[in-house]
Amino acid sequence: MSEKKAEVPAYIEALKAKIIEVNFLDEEMIMSFEPSSDYCHSNGTIIQGGFITTMLDCSMAFLVMELTEFQKTPMSIDINVNFLSAGSPGRVIAKSKIIKLGKSIGFISAELFQNEKKIATASSSIKLASFPGINFLKDNVGKNAKIVS
Repeated sequence: MSEKKAEVPAYIEALKAKIIEVNFLDEEMIMSFEPSSDYCHSNGTIIQGGFITTMLDCSMAFLVMELTEFQKTPMSIDINVNFLSAGSPGRVIAKSKIIKLGKSIGFISAELFQNEKKIATASSSIKLASFPGINFLKDNVGKNAKIVS
C-alpha cells in the first residue's frame, strides 16, 4: 500500500507560514506568519483573535510533530490564549516551546510577537495521537529552517 502524500493545509499557505528554526536541544521552534488585511477587523487594521489563536496553535503543533519525528500529532485538549496587544497586517513571529511531553499527554506554550512587541501568549494541553507519516513540513513550511540538534 502506498503512503498518501500529506498536502499543505490552505490556512498555512494563506497565512504564509514558515518555520525559521527548530531547536531539538531546547525543544523550541520559531515560525513566521504574514497575515494580510483579509484576516483583520476594524477596517483591516487589527488581526482577528481567531487567527492569532491559529498562529499560536500552529506553532505549538508543528513543534510537537517535529520533535516526535512526525509519528505523533497533537490534538488540543484545551488552549488558553491571552491577547496582550493588537496585531496588524504584516509579519509576526511565533515562538513555541515544550513544557512537558509525556507518552500520551503534553503541555506546550507559545508567544506571538510583532516588531519585537509581544501581542499574545498561549498554553495548551494536548493528547498525542498516532498519525505517522503526516509530514508536509520539511519540504514546504520548513524547507529553509535552521535545525539545532
